[in-house]
Amino acid sequence: MSDGYLIAGNVFVQRLNKQGQPDGGTIGPINTTKLAIKVESESKQRTSNKKADYGQVLDDVRIPKPTVINWAFDDQPTELVAMTLMGDVVAINDASGTLTDQAVTLPADQKWVEVGQKNFAAVGLMVKQGVAELVLNTDFEFNYALGLIRAVKGGKVDAGGSVTFTGQYNARSGKRINGALNSQIRVRLFGEGENLANGKQVEFDIYDVSMSPSSELDLASTDFVGAEFEGTAKISAGKAAPFVVDEITA
Repeated sequence: MSDGYLIAGNVFVQRLNKQGQPDGGTIGPINTTKLAIKVESESKQRTSNKKADYGQVLDDVRIPKPTVINWAFDDQPTELVAMTLMGDVVAINDASGTLTDQAVTLPADQKWVEVGQKNFAAVGLMVKQGVAELVLNTDFEFNYALGLIRAVKGGKVDAGGSVTFTGQYNARSGKRINGALNSQIRVRLFGEGENLANGKQVEFDIYDVSMSPSSELDLASTDFVGAEFEGTAKISAGKAAPFVVDEITA
């Protein structure tokens, strides 16, 4: 039977709080492109100052260094995007409503201005200058998703000025990432897989690793967005080692 090592695996991640306790549910399996464990040691040497063997090593003791974990992935559920941005996730739960004759001042240079809400319906939209109703895409442009309005060059409000806005905005629900709130992310990385070389089952568990992004998150990327983290594994209370890798034979 082959002893090669080529793992097809399912990786799961569980976020931990500052005390190293689970903080929310487990996410996964995550399409992981790299999960590298680097175990290092530091050499402590005693050298000779004697005439016969000056400079030679008399003792060489290897002291363990922290285990370095590199984790890269290209699945991007909201929770992992938040981790990449060193942030937290909160719920979006905005109610619907209507703006009626909302006063808005349009700039003279056709720049956008916010009306005060987002996610507008296309029906019932009305913009007036005094009592005169303005025409959409002739006198003004409107961004329904962001609630942005601007004058159209050559239209009735080309020079800008005060208008009133009436429109219905829809409810919004989802998730918001409040970014750059944390100096580090603590997670547990664990999973299972198959060694494709010999069919054996492999399981692993990195109990507690403090990580930070080692790459940027490009929101304007023309390719699939990925992320990479680097950090150090710690020995959790009650554990004999910072991580384990199990090879199951039966």
